Amino acid sequence: MSETRTSGVAATVEAGSFRDPDSRVFYTDDGVCRALSEDGLADWRRLAQSGLYAELLAGDRIVETEEMPAGEVPAELAGQWAGVLRHASIPFVSYPYEWTFGMLKDAALLQLALLQAALERDLILKDSSPYNVQFRGARPTFIDVGSFEALRQGEPWIGYRQFCMLYLYPLMLRAFRDVPFQPWLRGSLDGITPIELRNLLRARDRLRRGVLTHVVLHARLEAKHADRSRDVKRELKQVGFRKELIQANVNKLHKLVSRLSWEPDAKAVWVTYGEDNSYTDDESRLVTEVCWPVLTLR
Repeated sequence: MSETRTSGVAATVEAGSFRDPDSRVFYTDDGVCRALSEDGLADWRRLAQSGLYAELLAGDRIVETEEMPAGEVPAELAGQWAGVLRHASIPFVSYPYEWTFGMLKDAALLQLALLQAALERDLILKDSSPYNVQFRGARPTFIDVGSFEALRQGEPWIGYRQFCMLYLYPLMLRAFRDVPFQPWLRGSLDGITPIELRNLLRARDRLRRGVLTHVVLHARLEAKHADRSRDVKRELKQVGFRKELIQANVNKLHKLVSRLSWEPDAKAVWVTYGEDNSYTDDESRLVTEVCWPVLTLR
């Protein structure tokens, strides 16, 4: 991590936010802040003015965010960025490769719900990374307000492939093959490719709902055009690609993910650990009443 000195206060840049040229996250003693470029600031104001941010906030689906007044923006940052946002802090940070099947599924459904709501206001999410979601208790919360941008007519949802690789395919791998996705996501931060999942599925799995479209055909097209240089956005504009096509795809994905399920092995050692362990009643009470509350506050 690098440090920037801001009005006598050290600001630590979040190394993981380097991918977005219009947004950079950093930490100060006051909490979590996000510096925005001119385009990034315009996107944030468009989101706020659309009413979508207030709607998502009321539903506890997005992190609390406010634009810092010009007088509060650190002097050194004011010359580099067009504006700065202040976010509420998340008490405990977790990562997709640490999540359970249910947590990844809930995060995927949140991502799709936000995209559906954004499209209704001619907005879209520029990516589909589960690293943009954190959990407060059991509830997933979207933390990357910089992902919202204006929908460009005639252009596709560029986050579709990322959604498949980091959400849909890991869930399918667990649901259809009973293979844990956590080690895979830990070893590949970009997720599972269409070709990899296709090779892992059995012949009968390819008859399952959504597999032909989102896995088999996706893998075939990716292999076919891997070595070709194509301007896909221009081609889609020429054939009259419309927002309604994105909405239809997102709605189908939402139904598909909602149907995916996985149940742990009833004989697994950890399934009944809460009832079958060596703790005394006093020791269990100590963990529940003392240790766990302390850990959740860290």
